[in-house]
Amino acid sequence: MGAMTAIARTITTTNLWIAKFVNWAVLILFILLLTDVIMRKVVGAPISWSQQASRLIFGVYAVIGGGYLLARREHVNVDLFYGSFSKKRKATVDIATSFLFFCFLLVLLPNAYDMAAQSVCMTDGVPPWCKWEVDELAIWKAPLWPSKWLIVVAAILLLLQGIVKLAADIMIVMGIAADEDAYGPIADGAEGKVDV
Repeated sequence: MGAMTAIARTITTTNLWIAKFVNWAVLILFILLLTDVIMRKVVGAPISWSQQASRLIFGVYAVIGGGYLLARREHVNVDLFYGSFSKKRKATVDIATSFLFFCFLLVLLPNAYDMAAQSVCMTDGVPPWCKWEVDELAIWKAPLWPSKWLIVVAAILLLLQGIVKLAADIMIVMGIAADEDAYGPIADGAEGKVDV
């Protein structure tokens, strides 16, 4: 059990650390858009590359946050009934519906990988030739391949955190205490409820 907890702690800590680092992207995005507005209103000449750069920055910010949100149990839930469930019942429902999460990632990961691989090297010809995809419509030829590879990284981090969450849910159902530093907070929302 100690090795599993250590692996879970590493995955959760990695997702939390990456989110703290990527949070600075919001500040960069804010400065970029504020500068663009000032240049447009005061000087009368917007920054030609700001819109493309802001889309790339926000895109990375949005996809890389999935593992963090799952680690913190902050994804949106429909709490019509779920919110009133006990910890054990919530874990049972989460286990029963986890196949939807894994089906989503089963589709996302291979497609994201194909898209990212094609953005770097085309394998249609022999030998493969590299292109390092850029946005041909952008004035500054924005590189697109790093953003596409970050989707793959984000999907892997989300998958790993999903496995950690599934393990925590199984532990809760079995009555085993799950270390919240390793498995993330055990969201209950039903203080004082007796586990059923």
